[in-house]
Amino acid sequence: MKRYPLQTLIKLRAHRTDKARMEMLEKQGAARACREQCARIEAGIQQLGEERTAQRHRLLDPPPPGQAWPVAMEQREAHIDLLGERIVAEQKNLQQAREQLKAAEQALEQARQAWIRARGREDALHKRRDAWRIEQVALEGRKEEEAAADLLQGRALRAMTEP
Repeated sequence: MKRYPLQTLIKLRAHRTDKARMEMLEKQGAARACREQCARIEAGIQQLGEERTAQRHRLLDPPPPGQAWPVAMEQREAHIDLLGERIVAEQKNLQQAREQLKAAEQALEQARQAWIRARGREDALHKRRDAWRIEQVALEGRKEEEAAADLLQGRALRAMTEP
C-alpha cells in the first residue's frame, strides 16, 4: 500500500469532505423540492375539496334563465363528480410524491452520515498531524539537550585532559 505524505492526505480528505458536504446539500435541496411538491398537491386537493363543497351548496340554486331544472342539475352533479375524480387523482399524485419524499429523505440521511464520517476522518487526520508536530518538537528539544550535554561533557573531558 502506497503511503501518502501527510499534507497530501489531509488535502485529499478535505476534498472528500467537501464533496460529501456538497452531495448532502444537493440531497437537502431535492428533499426540500419534494416537500414543496407535496405541499402544493395538498393545497390543490384542499382547493378542489372547497370548490366541490361550494358546488354542492349551489346544487339547488335556480338554474340560469332559459335552462331547464333537470339539465342544470345534471350539469352540476357531473361537475361535482368531476371534481371528486380530480381529487382522487390528486390524492394518487400526493401518494407518489410522498414516496418520492421518503426516498429523498433516506438519501439525505445517507449523505449526511457519509459527510459525518468524512469529517470525522479528516478531524482524526488533523489530530494525528498535530500529535506528530508535538512529537517532532519534543524530538528536536531532546536532540538539542543531548547536543548541549555532549558539549558540556566534551568541555569537561578537555578540561581534564589538558594540563
